[in-house]
Amino acid sequence: MRKLLYLIFLLPSAGVIAQKGIRESIQFDKPPVIDGKVDEWPGDWWLDPDGKFLTNIGNDADNLYIRMKVSDDLTQQKIGLFGLSLRLNPNGKRKGKVGLKYPVGKDPSELKKERQEAMEKGTDLAERVQMKKDLINDVEVVELIGLAKQNIVSSRLGLMNGIEAIIVAQDDGAYIYEAKIPFKAFRIKKSEVTLMGVEFETGRLVVQNKSAGTNPTGPGPGSRGPGSYGQQPRYYSNNYQYNVLSSAGYLWIGVKLK
Repeated sequence: MRKLLYLIFLLPSAGVIAQKGIRESIQFDKPPVIDGKVDEWPGDWWLDPDGKFLTNIGNDADNLYIRMKVSDDLTQQKIGLFGLSLRLNPNGKRKGKVGLKYPVGKDPSELKKERQEAMEKGTDLAERVQMKKDLINDVEVVELIGLAKQNIVSSRLGLMNGIEAIIVAQDDGAYIYEAKIPFKAFRIKKSEVTLMGVEFETGRLVVQNKSAGTNPTGPGPGSRGPGSYGQQPRYYSNNYQYNVLSSAGYLWIGVKLK
């Protein structure tokens, strides 16, 4: 009898674990316009367990619709500086092979300029909000993932396969991301998909090892080092320098299509 009761109590917990990260696709009376104004979306935001992303994903017969809000400061910086990838897996798993990278991130010369401007502007709240806006101002380049051996680079407004994407900054500095992805754009047969794996991953700073002979104790108070945007903490272990921007922000959602 004790063994039987034990199994009965375990079964509900196993079911909860199996459903972790699974969401029901949102349905629309009218498809949303991809303009960065997301108030027309029905329902509440889905909360990322790590508190970095607020998301919703919906679909109709032809398209997948995505909205995201990012209020976390570090995640905003990673998106603005190093880009954001959205990947799809029609098998409902992680590690999607198709999708898009938007924004694509800054090139090395732009990163150097952004770091310099951050050091000059300081940490005033209004200035930081403006810097966040500047990071994604007029972001027009998109990379399509998985359609060829190399990512296909296009202007956001010049995409010919029906994909639409936009990212804007609100007055408080929060980022709003919105996208429409036709299933046919990535040769996905919606009728064959029960669970769509959707993953978001920010770019990250690639940290170089410290050169031999450099003081391992790190910078003094208030200093800003390579790869930092504003003032970010850095940690040292032997010859390795860790910057908080060197780890990617990540979220996976399994969406039950309708």
